Amino acid sequence: MNVNEFDIDFDFEKEYGFDTPPEKEEVPEAPAQEPAAEDFDLRAILNSDYGAEGDPVGEFNFDEYLNDLPASDPVPPVQYAEQVSDEPTMKYNVPVQYDEADAYMQSAQFDGAGQEPSVESLLSGEQPIIPNEASDAPAQPRRERTQRRKPRSKMRQFKDDLLPLIIAGAAAVLILIFIFGSIGRAISSGKTNNDKASDSQAQQSAEELEAKQARQILDKAAALAAGYDYQAAIDMLNTFTGDTTKYTDFTLRSSEYAQALTQLVAHNDPDEVANLSFHVLIADPSRAFSNQSLGGKYNQNFVTTDEFQAILEQLYANDFVLVSMNDFIDEVAASDGSISYASKTLYLPDGKKPIMITETMVNYYNYMIDGNSDGTPDANGAGFASRLVVQNGTVKAEMVDSSGNTVVGDYDLVPILENFIKDHPDFSYRGARATLAVSGYEGIFGYRIQESAKASKGETYYNEQVAGAKEVVSALRNLGYEIACYTYNDKSYNSANANEIQADIDLWTAEIVPVLGTVDTIVYAKMSDIASSGAYSGSKYNVLSRAGFRYFISNGTKSSTDVYSEYVRQNRIMVTGSQMYYSSSTYSSYFDSKAVLNSLRGNIPQA
Repeated sequence: MNVNEFDIDFDFEKEYGFDTPPEKEEVPEAPAQEPAAEDFDLRAILNSDYGAEGDPVGEFNFDEYLNDLPASDPVPPVQYAEQVSDEPTMKYNVPVQYDEADAYMQSAQFDGAGQEPSVESLLSGEQPIIPNEASDAPAQPRRERTQRRKPRSKMRQFKDDLLPLIIAGAAAVLILIFIFGSIGRAISSGKTNNDKASDSQAQQSAEELEAKQARQILDKAAALAAGYDYQAAIDMLNTFTGDTTKYTDFTLRSSEYAQALTQLVAHNDPDEVANLSFHVLIADPSRAFSNQSLGGKYNQNFVTTDEFQAILEQLYANDFVLVSMNDFIDEVAASDGSISYASKTLYLPDGKKPIMITETMVNYYNYMIDGNSDGTPDANGAGFASRLVVQNGTVKAEMVDSSGNTVVGDYDLVPILENFIKDHPDFSYRGARATLAVSGYEGIFGYRIQESAKASKGETYYNEQVAGAKEVVSALRNLGYEIACYTYNDKSYNSANANEIQADIDLWTAEIVPVLGTVDTIVYAKMSDIASSGAYSGSKYNVLSRAGFRYFISNGTKSSTDVYSEYVRQNRIMVTGSQMYYSSSTYSSYFDSKAVLNSLRGNIPQA
């Protein structure tokens, strides 16, 4: 056999499943006698028994293989082991590693019984070599060759040592690539799904935001249209930045408001605007009309809360619309900063008529609410509200009822009017409200902010009253109410001279203006006026003009408004119990006074 046709590094252990022999050990020297049995011929066994089946390329000849070994690789010389024991049964080690099969042949013999030991037992060193008992010849020492293992080729080293590691590493890399690829795909898929969900959610949020904006604009436009300001309503619709084609209400409302705008009717006469004037309202008429000292006066001069509610309903049914002074009076600013006044056209739907409302004495005087004169509202009061309060963002009236409990509700004009406008927004033209006139000698709106209260009750009490008054004033102005001066001392300016008027106005300026702020409207108290008719002039007018008043409201039985370049003068129509009862024709153009009278009044004393 040619040596190139057979792997010199042929590995019997791998090819035939032999166990690797143990490492070489020191072995006892064989006995002196010659064994009777013949040497165990491993060479013959290998050539005869394993060649055909073991050789992967054909019949295997061990001698031929040995002869073909290169001369440069000689067989190492035989080395003999020393005898280590005199026992008749010897145990010899088989060389641990041999690349050549003859090493196995020379290390094994048949035992004395002629029984052939197994190859595995010989290779493992466990099978003893027994001398022939029939012979007296001493056993010959067993020669043992120490064979140097042939170095493996670089290719074999690569195959045995590196290739498995490379394959394992490549497999690990592929596994990691697969795992991370799967994770990456999962993350990417999740991110894609999240992005899609986010995009969908963002789109939905944008649509919801647009729909919310559309609804808000439509509601604001509707409120403006309810107050007959159709042009402002159209302008409000035009502020929508979204797609109006998705909201048909925009087109419908715009067309509706434009049509209504063309049908408005002009009102150019300021005298046409009546101003109905009320004192603070009676919340509990049973207490007011039965009051021993002032019951008759209350019956004559005041209106109850239920009567005022009925008057509002009749005004609304008769197509009246609440307006403010600045809705039909124009203020024109000159280049020098001066202001001049002129009437302006008021536009209302056909059939609608303008009306103003004023309330005076909105101070809630102690004589109305304090039965024992200790300065605190009590159950012995005459049934009036004691002050205005801001509750949950709305203005209400506070009152001490007949049981002595402090209650909050609709016990005066402001909360009643607010509820009515809420239910009938088209009763208020462009958000118009009433004019509220207050004096100053007992504070404003039920809060004692005058110097006498500070002197008698201290700084802390005064500061609390000021804070409460400012809160109410701010809320009222935000709602659209006009606040006017009713003189400081509830004083008749008709009978007063210019110096007395100046002294009264000085108290107003010192005590009330710091809390209320400046006002430009004065409502004369005690049915007074500084002139009976015509244009104002003289020292009295000069005092009031220097104080900043430009709107002067007196009283009468007929409405009138005179517009001058420097000021506006108006008559209000007082609404009282006795006037409704005895002079119902005064109000016949506005409401049926007899129909609204409270049954508790009985026989009303004539004023």
